[in-house]
Amino acid sequence: MVYALVVEDEEDIRNPLVEQLQDKGCIVKKADNGAVALKRAAEQTLDIIFVDVNMPVMDGFFFISELQQHPDTFEIFIVVVTAIDFPEVKDRADALGVKLVLNKPWLQHALDLVIVQAAIQLNVKWEIPASASLE
Repeated sequence: MVYALVVEDEEDIRNPLVEQLQDKGCIVKKADNGAVALKRAAEQTLDIIFVDVNMPVMDGFFFISELQQHPDTFEIFIVVVTAIDFPEVKDRADALGVKLVLNKPWLQHALDLVIVQAAIQLNVKWEIPASASLE
């Protein structure tokens, strides 16, 4: 089982991503900003976090840097989810050690590719239900 957290302030983006990850067999928590997400990360062991860059209270990059300060959350796999100019975000993500960026709006095959890449890097078997198999 893969435990995920979706950190996104826009409900119309957060909810579809949560649903798509649940369809892929994830147990998903959600947060609408980085401060709430830090609490969620402390409450439960997570495998992967999908985090938006621009959010109120605490933006995604600051959230990632905070995660990296704590031994319990340092190694959680992060995927940046953003609609911001890709090269700028990619550079900042790289500087924080983030390997994957999912651009909004995403196509299903792009999310599927991120899931496959994350599973390889996490060295876990992502139990994807047969009805939601990657094609």
